Amino acid sequence: RKPPPRVRKPHPGNNRCLAPTADLELHRARLRQAFGDTLSDEFVDVMMSKLMDALAPSPHDELGETTLNAGLALVSSMQPKSELDALLAVQIVATGFSGLRFLRESHRHMTNDFIDVYGGYAERLLRLQNDLIRAFDRHRRGNRQTVEVRHVHLHPGSQGVIGIVNHERKEGD
Repeated sequence: RKPPPRVRKPHPGNNRCLAPTADLELHRARLRQAFGDTLSDEFVDVMMSKLMDALAPSPHDELGETTLNAGLALVSSMQPKSELDALLAVQIVATGFSGLRFLRESHRHMTNDFIDVYGGYAERLLRLQNDLIRAFDRHRRGNRQTVEVRHVHLHPGSQGVIGIVNHERKEGD
């Protein structure tokens, strides 16, 4: 495995990112690969912006370099194969990190009101993240399903078939 692409963020208060090395072309290529092997630098810029907005949703939030690189590593680990995969990956990261943020907020004052409100938001976001992961997986598999049969019981006088059976429809069926 190759390490995920990283960015430098000189100040946590703004969304300005820099390449960690002087080789800008290699850095841009690694980011394009991380976001679905896209050919569009503009797509990478938009997805990086959306990732940063999701990880620091308020103008008063500061997004640290480590958090941004962790989100970028998660996107990269999903190995998106297209721009749509990359968009789903960013959504998965955004909902997961937001869910964890609300979970942290639910523990801040440890009162029932905080736990009920923020804990409820956290639960919904983490469920949404699981739904998005399933959608990503279904999209990746092409909506196919694999069924594994472990035991088949045939009684005396019965017949069994193993394999794909296509029943031809007759008119009137």
